[in-house]
Amino acid sequence: MTGSTNTDVKYVPPSDEQWQSARAVVNRFAEHWRHPVADDLRDLMHPDTRNLIPPMTVPADREGVVEHFRQVLNQLPDLKVEVLQWAPTGDAVLIEWRASASVGGEALSWQGVDRFNVRGERMYQGQVYWDTRRVAEQMADAARRATERRAAAS
Repeated sequence: MTGSTNTDVKYVPPSDEQWQSARAVVNRFAEHWRHPVADDLRDLMHPDTRNLIPPMTVPADREGVVEHFRQVLNQLPDLKVEVLQWAPTGDAVLIEWRASASVGGEALSWQGVDRFNVRGERMYQGQVYWDTRRVAEQMADAARRATERRAAAS
């Protein structure tokens, strides 16, 4: 590996207040994603939040995020997200999660990470990461197999 590595980057522990806020947001995040309803996700965000969630190309405010998930949940009505682990640093929170949904009658799952900043007990900025190509390929393959099954049954 060439170039220099910054080993002086330090961990910024959350204050007691930030820790409590992070814990409250993570608990509500987990609760809301057990059986998600798009409109209920407003509770997690400040109105002026700026969140970037694949496949968005620009961050959205709270209403944009709610509309995004309204469309996602319309296509994946049984989508659920399970929190696997989380960690705070300063006013930021990282949540590792596992999502699951049915596509074409097949159960699919994938893992990802939410990174967001918390003010009070709501996020004001966030970004979501997962292997979008792999998930898109899984969904396309499941939809293709469902089409093939329907054609074979005709």
